[in-house]
Amino acid sequence: MKFVLLLTALVAACTASNLEILASPASLKFPEAGSTIKTTQISTLNENLLGLSARQVDGFSVAVDLFARPRALAVVSVVGASDDFTLGGKVYSTKSDGIETVGFEQDMALIFGADRESVQVTAGGITGSQLALAAKQETIDASVIKTARSTLRSELEAVYQLAAAIKAAGVQMDNNADVFRVTINGLVGITDAAQKQEAVADIKAAIEALTSAINNSYGGQAVVELLTFEAESGAAENTAEDREIPSSHNIQKRDANADAYKTSVQTARQAYMVTVPVSTDYPAIFAIFFGLVVILVVALIYIVVGMASIDPEKDSIIYRMTTTRMKKD
Repeated sequence: MKFVLLLTALVAACTASNLEILASPASLKFPEAGSTIKTTQISTLNENLLGLSARQVDGFSVAVDLFARPRALAVVSVVGASDDFTLGGKVYSTKSDGIETVGFEQDMALIFGADRESVQVTAGGITGSQLALAAKQETIDASVIKTARSTLRSELEAVYQLAAAIKAAGVQMDNNADVFRVTINGLVGITDAAQKQEAVADIKAAIEALTSAINNSYGGQAVVELLTFEAESGAAENTAEDREIPSSHNIQKRDANADAYKTSVQTARQAYMVTVPVSTDYPAIFAIFFGLVVILVVALIYIVVGMASIDPEKDSIIYRMTTTRMKKD
């Protein structure tokens, strides 16, 4: 919960830049580059990719193979990155309206249970399942990180530790879907161009190492997403004594009745007097009941026509059931 609140607060102070798909199974077919998606819809997108829901994002349809679902999902968020921060994957523009992961995690826990890996990497360290505990024990070569930014160095060290732990765990053959969430906000506040270029290079190297480890461990059946957020204002770089945590946040409550938030769907619901939206499982439930009713009706018609076509002779069931035998003296 703390991770969700922290990430939401950071996104509230930033404007979303891009969503980039760094790795995905061959069975997934993403839309062409240039499509747009809201950050609140990314959770819906991931639920569809992992098979938690059949609901797709409007305007961002993805072809999914029902028999080859991804076995891992990694979402890397970089706060303070520029528009040109890419690693060679499919890039999509995003609209920042918050990030929600609570419902996604609840669905994951309900379907897959506790026998799965769920790891979060933030400025506070590595938290989560047993793999997170193993990652904390990993020893890495910190000399590959060139930036002098203390917060960023600790974040990147945690990323390398997670990559080492995934690599040490070996190939994962179970059917549980593992989830990895990484948030890097050490770029915020770096104003010097040379220092920022050095920091960006370190971040890209760490993300590439994590992507490679996940791909190798899950046999290419993993989705790795990169979310980049560009800060609205470039704050001065904090000193070593600063904790790099914003002192306050400007949180505004949305008016639910405002016309600006009334979509065409809400207008249609009001016109047809439908106040509560149907469940996302409604199409599947409707298909099951409709198919069952059709089968039963066809079977009933077949039985009636078959019995009506029987010749009522003495050796038929119709004759035996309808004809009464005469009494004998």
